[in-house]
Amino acid sequence: MNTRSFTLSALIAGVAIGLLAHLPLLNLINCFLCFWVWVGGFLAVFLYQRFEKVSPNLTPAQGAGLGALAGLIGVFLGILVNAATSFISFPLFESLARFFQVQGDLPFQTVDLPSIVTSTIAFFVLDVVTFPIFGAISGFVAASLMKKGAQPS
Repeated sequence: MNTRSFTLSALIAGVAIGLLAHLPLLNLINCFLCFWVWVGGFLAVFLYQRFEKVSPNLTPAQGAGLGALAGLIGVFLGILVNAATSFISFPLFESLARFFQVQGDLPFQTVDLPSIVTSTIAFFVLDVVTFPIFGAISGFVAASLMKKGAQPS
């Protein structure tokens, strides 16, 4: 296994996960079973196979490791994106709550530093557990499905 291709694939997929899972409106799609993390795990395996010309096949275990690493990279980039876009996300979610007539005290009614820090920490704790798990499962499945036949010598 080529570590350069492995690292580059995980980095690109991790950036995609971190951005897509935390940008306002696109992050709502991630509520559907960590959709962007699944896509990121598949993307990491796909990119590895595109970068690696000599031996493109990954074992399912290597695919799981690649997906988990992409998920971890996505977590750390994602908390930065979440903190930077909270001033957009909070009013958006508050408008959605009013539209759907949600009653009670909502955690995103005010945009201030303590609210941004609290939401960023909450997302980090949730993401640091779920993103590597779903990324690993996705990478495992992708490596199993994308096996290429034996290459002629």
